Amino acid sequence: MLGGQTGRNADGRELAANAGLAIALLLAFHTGFGIPILWAINYYIPSAFDGFGRRSLIGTALYPFGSLRFEYLFVAALQMAVRYAFVVILFWRALHSPLPVKLVVIAFLIAPTGGYLFHTVGYPEDILYLALLAAINVPALPALAIMGATLFVQEMAAFTVIPLYIASLVLRKELRTTFVHGAVLLAVFATIYLFLQTVSPEAIEALLARIRAVARYPIDESYYTVFRNDFVGERMRNYYSPPARYLTRAIMVAASVSAVVAAGMFRRSEGPFNLLNVCCVFGACLAPLLLGFFGWDVFRWVFLSLLSSLLVLLFLGRPPPTPAMVTVACLLTVFALAGHLEYFDGARPRPILPYPHLIDFWGTELPQIIRTALSR
Repeated sequence: MLGGQTGRNADGRELAANAGLAIALLLAFHTGFGIPILWAINYYIPSAFDGFGRRSLIGTALYPFGSLRFEYLFVAALQMAVRYAFVVILFWRALHSPLPVKLVVIAFLIAPTGGYLFHTVGYPEDILYLALLAAINVPALPALAIMGATLFVQEMAAFTVIPLYIASLVLRKELRTTFVHGAVLLAVFATIYLFLQTVSPEAIEALLARIRAVARYPIDESYYTVFRNDFVGERMRNYYSPPARYLTRAIMVAASVSAVVAAGMFRRSEGPFNLLNVCCVFGACLAPLLLGFFGWDVFRWVFLSLLSSLLVLLFLGRPPPTPAMVTVACLLTVFALAGHLEYFDGARPRPILPYPHLIDFWGTELPQIIRTALSR
């Protein structure tokens, strides 16, 4: 009798947590939904056939589509399909995870990170993270090829998904594979760094001319200054200083979450692997913050750090003990109450309350956003 009652209580908690996940996902969608910004559209355009080396893999794959790859609607539809596929995978994994993991995902979605997940649609990290999820589920050689390819999607993979991939190998105690794959991926990055950083002005202008001939939207040509600059040229400086409002608070949350997730990887049974596991996971979760010394999207780097911590909990190794999971959920809840992530192009997170704001989004603003996308 007592066992049956306990089972019903457990089922009730799981059902409540699943409902909480669904509600949190809808609230995150409401808070941050948008269409790809004009800057982000460019991530899918440059190809090797246009004379580009770095950031060229997606454009090369889309090259057979001809001038269609210069159309906003075509590219935006692809970018949204990829981002929402990633969201569906996260949600599905959360649904089939233990209750403490579900609480962490709910807190992630109601925190500023939830809205940001939908706001940053179009940026290439969703492809990078999908590639990571594929790599950790295939044999070593295909995994290495996948992770090497991510560096040609965007070189920031060296600070986002590759550290997570290396951490996954360490957690599986595949040390030889860790060193071999780490060396190969470092060599790939060095090749991009030494030979493929910049593109000739003629190649950039030729591509822009082809885009202008087709595009019905205002092209954000400032994106292409990236290909005129080295990684460590004028762009290399501390973009965290002076700190924007709420930035210090956001970094502290990201660092705290990383520390708790890493500490949760400690297992007495692991023996000498313990310190290595903790250090690798901590480094992988914090690594996106290093991008603040190369690029100006500082709030985005904080978001990616927190997203990396979430992926560790969902996909890499065994979930940490319940106290660690509850601590992470509490940190994200505090972030929801007293934190902020700055949006792009003057956009702001939508307020959920008062209630009319919620209704206006679904009845007025959402159709207007869709009409804007279709008009480009």
